[in-house]
Amino acid sequence: MKALEFKEKIHIKDIIGILVGSVIMILGIQAVLVPANMITGGVTGIAIILNYFTEIDLWIWFLGLNIPLFVAGYKFVSRRFALYSLLGVVVQSILLALLSSLDFHIDNLLLSAVLGGVLVGLGAGIIFSSKGSSGGTDIIAVIFKRYKGYEIGQTIFVSNIIVLALSLLMFNIELALFSAISIFISARVVDKVEAGLHVTRTAMIISEECSDIANTILNNLHRGCTYLLARGAYSGDDKNIIMVTVGKTQLPRLKEIVFEVDPKAFIIINETIEVYGQGFQSSAADF
Repeated sequence: MKALEFKEKIHIKDIIGILVGSVIMILGIQAVLVPANMITGGVTGIAIILNYFTEIDLWIWFLGLNIPLFVAGYKFVSRRFALYSLLGVVVQSILLALLSSLDFHIDNLLLSAVLGGVLVGLGAGIIFSSKGSSGGTDIIAVIFKRYKGYEIGQTIFVSNIIVLALSLLMFNIELALFSAISIFISARVVDKVEAGLHVTRTAMIISEECSDIANTILNNLHRGCTYLLARGAYSGDDKNIIMVTVGKTQLPRLKEIVFEVDPKAFIIINETIEVYGQGFQSSAADF
């Protein structure tokens, strides 16, 4: 059977998300981190370092370093992803030029690191959620997520360690450590915004009262259940295991239902990063 061709669509919602995320991200960089002599990670951090040692503007370095990475994004991810990422980088380059004198005047280095990390992570997370990226190592992170399964924030954090090492050429160890705090916060916020808002729980329920538990879940939680056929290693008996995915707020009630029906039930609960289908996220392809 011939596979159906997937056609990427450009959505105005995604474009708005990329624009909003870019504004938030650049505010964190230009108005918080740069005035505090801190760096952010990835290509932006490298651009800040190069700007420090040269007379070339930050936005020029930022735009120039991203060009070869767009080729990788186009080749390994998708045409739409490359287009969205180009939009994000162009907008951010313009904002870096226009807001070069903006300063929130935060005198406390720790507060600057925290606020800068939150703003950069929040902005980047919104951009990722809109199927784009802020360019640079973000494109590499998306490629690693697609082909290796690594979380975006993890890849970004590792790449940022290299940038931090380079920052020691221009900053003292104290500023490098505050930059590390900011980068760590940013990476965590990215993962929370990009995937954490959709985190659910998947429960595996082993019980002698599977039928009653499944019916109670269906009628009270209004969540679908699946029976998985299993065999006890010790008893050798065939039995059903209930698999059910619920929202975080439904988890306490799920446990209440299970143990009310069968106090001896055995439950395994795992965090599920993404769920697509009826009752959960749209099945639209990412990036």
